[in-house]
Amino acid sequence: MIRVAIADDQELVRDGFSLILRSQPDIQVAAEAADGRQLLDAVRRDSRIDVALVDIRMPVLDGLQATRELATIPHAPAVIVVTTFDDDAYVLDAIAAGARGFLLKRSSARDLIAAVRTVVAGEAVLSAQVTGAVLDRVRAIGPATRVDLSACQLTARETDVLALIGAGLNNNEIAERLYLSMSTVKTHVTNVLAKTGSRDRVRAAILAIQAGLAP
Repeated sequence: MIRVAIADDQELVRDGFSLILRSQPDIQVAAEAADGRQLLDAVRRDSRIDVALVDIRMPVLDGLQATRELATIPHAPAVIVVTTFDDDAYVLDAIAAGARGFLLKRSSARDLIAAVRTVVAGEAVLSAQVTGAVLDRVRAIGPATRVDLSACQLTARETDVLALIGAGLNNNEIAERLYLSMSTVKTHVTNVLAKTGSRDRVRAAILAIQAGLAP
């Protein structure tokens, strides 16, 4: 059973997420919180919570700070930040704080359920729209100094794959661009994430931009 905590200051949003998740036989809503402090208290009380759906803008303690503090708890759940386009300025900070996924509030019920199951499996959840907004912001800001990837010892093909991740391409698009099979692309992506120490594709994409590999 996947145990989920929902943190959002809007009761209507919490009720909606809860209704969707409770419809699944393998998902249980273990806690609801109206702010980040309530979420932290719930997680400290219940070490079996697997996933936290966290709104960025909340009173008392916002979702960003709550995500940072959750990372210090040994049994911390995987965090999925639930955001709107107005919040994309905060998503980079949420990535650094340790969030494992990002969803738009208008995502479908199917996407929400899939996101919960995906992060429990140890993978990242990245809304294409949110990812695009984040990468656009990274490009606009630009790195203070260019990142050197030589210590990562990427092969030429892995470097190509990292550059395309930075350009926002998914695995299918990378396979088509490089004339590779999907299994080969997945292997390269896994190697790239491991060698660069990137937790997920968004972090790898940001690194590619900072290293000057992606436009």
